[in-house]
Amino acid sequence: MYKSIEEITLNTWPAEQSILLQGWILRSAAGYTKRANSVNPLYGTDESDDEIRKKVKLAEAYYVDAGLKPVFKITPYIQPADLDKILEGSGYSVVEPSSVRVLDLNRLPAPNSQYSLQIQNECSEEWLNVFAELTELSHENRKTLHRMLSASTLKQGYALLLKEGVPIACGLGIIQHGYMGIYDIVTAQAHRRQGMAEQLLMGMLHWGKQQGASSSFLQVVQANRGACALYDKLGFEEIYQYWYRVRN
Repeated sequence: MYKSIEEITLNTWPAEQSILLQGWILRSAAGYTKRANSVNPLYGTDESDDEIRKKVKLAEAYYVDAGLKPVFKITPYIQPADLDKILEGSGYSVVEPSSVRVLDLNRLPAPNSQYSLQIQNECSEEWLNVFAELTELSHENRKTLHRMLSASTLKQGYALLLKEGVPIACGLGIIQHGYMGIYDIVTAQAHRRQGMAEQLLMGMLHWGKQQGASSSFLQVVQANRGACALYDKLGFEEIYQYWYRVRN
């Protein structure tokens, strides 16, 4: 079941290009986020270590040609299972250990927000402007993000939390097969540690339930203790961990 969630994460956070390499999925999106610019070795066949190393070299060549650094996403479902050790021996380091968590939307408490929440189905200029400002997103990455999200045909919810008419937090929910993926949760610096992200998330989760989702998932870097604490409070439970291998 959890491997299917890993597949859904690939769909809900789309890359601009996906190339198949003997069962591996090589994704790229002009370098914006490791999720969309990494090898996802979810499938494969029985191969010798030498054959695997040749496959790694082919993947590396793809990213070098694209002007990107080779990155592999390592989950409990990688094929072959010993790929992580092979990459380590080839000079790849671990970065951004992360947690995948899920929440049953049938047990949500009633929403109780003192601020206005707007959720739109399309990626508007207003949402992009808010997200770009809050994250200090570069102009090129903003264009890439817009291309990635606008090309998706999945159900999307672009959320803005407003205080006195001014956006102070934003987020994105994307639904497939009854799961809503949570992405891009960010709060304005001046309004952090005031419960804004919690109110934003609760509104988004209720929206997802109204759209037919029965569960929600998210991915969070383990070093982000504030976000992890919030997701613990909301009842998200870890189902597996992953990390990236980046060539030194």
